Amino acid sequence: MRHLWQTLTLALVFCRILGAADDLHDSNWPRLRGPLAAGQGGTQKFPAAWSGSDWVWSVDLPGTGHGSPTIWQGRIYTASARADADAASSLRFVSCHALADGKLLWQAELPGPLERHHAQNSSASATVAVDELGVYWTWATAEGLRVEAFDHDGRRLWHAEPGAFVTEHGFGGSPAVWRELVIVPMEQDGPSCVVALDRRTGEERWRLPRDLARTNYSTPLVIEGAEPLVILASMAHGISGIDPATGKVRWERRCLPKRSVSCPVVVAGLAIATCGDGGGDNSLVAVRLPAAGSPAGNEPEIAYTIDRSAAPYVPTPLASGGRLYLWGDRGVVTCLDAASGEVRWKGRVGGNFSASPVAVGGTVLNVSADGEVVVLADGDALEVLGRTPLGEECRATPAVVEGRMIFRTAGRLHALDSAPPQK
Repeated sequence: MRHLWQTLTLALVFCRILGAADDLHDSNWPRLRGPLAAGQGGTQKFPAAWSGSDWVWSVDLPGTGHGSPTIWQGRIYTASARADADAASSLRFVSCHALADGKLLWQAELPGPLERHHAQNSSASATVAVDELGVYWTWATAEGLRVEAFDHDGRRLWHAEPGAFVTEHGFGGSPAVWRELVIVPMEQDGPSCVVALDRRTGEERWRLPRDLARTNYSTPLVIEGAEPLVILASMAHGISGIDPATGKVRWERRCLPKRSVSCPVVVAGLAIATCGDGGGDNSLVAVRLPAAGSPAGNEPEIAYTIDRSAAPYVPTPLASGGRLYLWGDRGVVTCLDAASGEVRWKGRVGGNFSASPVAVGGTVLNVSADGEVVVLADGDALEVLGRTPLGEECRATPAVVEGRMIFRTAGRLHALDSAPPQK
């Protein structure tokens, strides 16, 4: 009975949050996976398959990268990197393009060496976060992690260097914005922490030390409501809920035995995270969210776990209509009942995936590393509706606003419009 009451209370809070997100969704996709980091693209219906002639526009980026596009008030933001023959002249870029026609509005150049990274990583894998004040991006070299902030016209607001970042696979963590703070994950192979910076000045507001474990790339999940919460996922600490105002831990369950790359997800009163490694030894854990006002230091109960046969490693799970889609790295898609973890269906769509699925217009779609868009029916049976090749490597999650979907391949941006209503 206690769990039922907690679930109903949390469901009411999240319904209110999702309603507020719907009000904003038509014009903004402010972070990785959009409003609330939920991967919800709205009700517009897009073609299940299309050809190159259907693009509204396509433009080249100044370099390559895997960071997903974000959108604020008609402007698309993304990052890329270009290696020159002289390593000292290599550059990273934060670029701003017009949503209407793809025109380049401004571009900031960030000099620095492009160092060795994992073959599936890049020198620009972090996703730009945006809000009404500015544009925030993180990158790192052997010298340390950098956080860059610009206004929406490309003028630098500030630059911060919160500390060293030690990793064998390169950098890839993305920031999250909560009210006046930019929250930066720094859980790594060296001394680890999570840092909150003032979004106006870049000054450090709090620092949460973390235990040493393998580098994690999971982006913090920000939950608003009566008791705001930031949910973190990592090998060292499992699934944690922290107070975004102070950085103090409210609850924690150490339950992730491997590196965490995907973003945490909240659905049906549960906080869900995945972990794994390149060999496919992955797992998913769902813990029950403590009720608002619960004493600090609680260890949440595990609701269910999913083993390597279905759990993804890099792609983030997607919740839609009471279902939880697990889009596996090696092209196996599993649909669960989100509340219970019961498998509804499972099937292979082929390909290898690093991007995360998006729900839009009654479909669920994702893009393979080879650049093939796979569109499925959002329902209780596996139904492949269409496939479209993009012609280039893609590890970025699409963004959807105002009836337009933006795809970012390694070196290009593409815009696709929703299908005209059927008569």
